[in-house]
Amino acid sequence: MKKKILLIIIILLLVIFVGLALFAAKMHYEKINQEEINSSIHGVVIGEKVPFYNKAEVDNVRQIKLLEKGENVYILDEFEAYDIEWYKIKVDGKINGYVRAENIDYYKEINSEKVLVSDVSQFNKDKNFKDSKEFEVFLLENKISYVYIRAGGRGYGEKGNFYTDENYQMYVEACEYLNVPYGFYFLEEALNSKEIDEEVEFIKNFLKDNKGKNCVLPVALDIENHGGKGRADNIWETRYTLVQELLKDLKKEKIDAIVYSNAQTANLFLSELKTKFWLAYYPEEYKVPKYWYFDTNQPGASNTKLQKRTIGWQFTEHGAGEEIPQDLDVSLMKKDFYK
Repeated sequence: MKKKILLIIIILLLVIFVGLALFAAKMHYEKINQEEINSSIHGVVIGEKVPFYNKAEVDNVRQIKLLEKGENVYILDEFEAYDIEWYKIKVDGKINGYVRAENIDYYKEINSEKVLVSDVSQFNKDKNFKDSKEFEVFLLENKISYVYIRAGGRGYGEKGNFYTDENYQMYVEACEYLNVPYGFYFLEEALNSKEIDEEVEFIKNFLKDNKGKNCVLPVALDIENHGGKGRADNIWETRYTLVQELLKDLKKEKIDAIVYSNAQTANLFLSELKTKFWLAYYPEEYKVPKYWYFDTNQPGASNTKLQKRTIGWQFTEHGAGEEIPQDLDVSLMKKDFYK
């Protein structure tokens, strides 16, 4: 009887020991796996049906699976073998293997005076991108350096209720994964100082809840004329004073901000603002311009106050022909300001 009890105890101890060993091995593997992910370059599959191999070879090599365009991968190493550039990558957060480097891309900082910027909202969902992966492919294929994401705003109606963009998290997810610098924009429609205070609270709380490590661009305040539909469309002669109040109050909260507006509207009503400007004017929407906004014939392009403060130019709302085929907003921005 005693021998039987002793045997049972030994078996239980062995089971416990094996269980602890397996658990320790699993934890060690997960730690190593996470360290590899943390130190990797976050890439995206840009080819169609890309072979994923267990070895970086060209003959008699096992194909693990085919990778879909837009799939997220973690690049662990880059090297050359058989006169081919290869990436060692991790797929699904756990499977290591090899792909030809030409089929994978990742965000790279562009060294030029002016860089491409896209601003997006819920209206681009389905129209341009069905999910964050398609948005990531768009950013990489078009060499987009920064992104502005609509946070929300104040509604046009008499009540001026606040709203939040329905799909902002999709764009945040993509930017955070690719390490693309981004910021939020907010549609402003305040009629008085009390409403300015409300907008400060909305923006402050939104940033508190949603600002990730790559959210480094200043908030853009969208100040536009909405053809009589906007609740602030009747106060343009004095509206700049409220906008300046909003800028000042945001600064007190340590929130940097710039103003986005139509170029003509800014010239007529907003040039006295002490801020940086991002102006919209669309002279040639079918290509990325080689010139700058102030070289156009737009009334106000010679406004010296705006010239000193304009750091962004939204040159299209319909893409740029073959260069950027997607039907959406694209801007040029002065990189030095954001850097």
